[in-house]
Amino acid sequence: MNHDPRLSPLEEYEWSLQERALADQRAGLDPADGDASLGTYRLMAQLLAQPPADQLPADFARRVARQVQPSARLDTRLEGRLLALLVAAMAVAGLAVVALYGGAWLPALDQGVLGALLAKPWAWVLVACLGLSRISRHWLYHGEPA
Repeated sequence: MNHDPRLSPLEEYEWSLQERALADQRAGLDPADGDASLGTYRLMAQLLAQPPADQLPADFARRVARQVQPSARLDTRLEGRLLALLVAAMAVAGLAVVALYGGAWLPALDQGVLGALLAKPWAWVLVACLGLSRISRHWLYHGEPA
């Protein structure tokens, strides 16, 4: 056994007992024989060496998935409701901003909203990003194009 400076003397003693019990179990010694301080560790080593008594049924994964599936539907309903609440809150906040501060900036939009936006280079970048995002989403969900 290598000496680990992080272990206390008690932990080192327990570690050595565990290692001796594992070695005794590999040698085929009976857990009841020998040093009494090793008895519990020998018994644990013997139990851990044996395969589990009960095997899982063949359709265990299917049963667990069936039990989990209804709770997943609840989660999506909750997320949908929270998303709708968030959209409603954002719409109300947007209307409040327009009502409170719209008098200062709404007249600036009279020159033609579409013309003003198309004159800005960042608007073209935004359109390009949205288009590429849409195309990549199509490739992702429908496979690669032929």
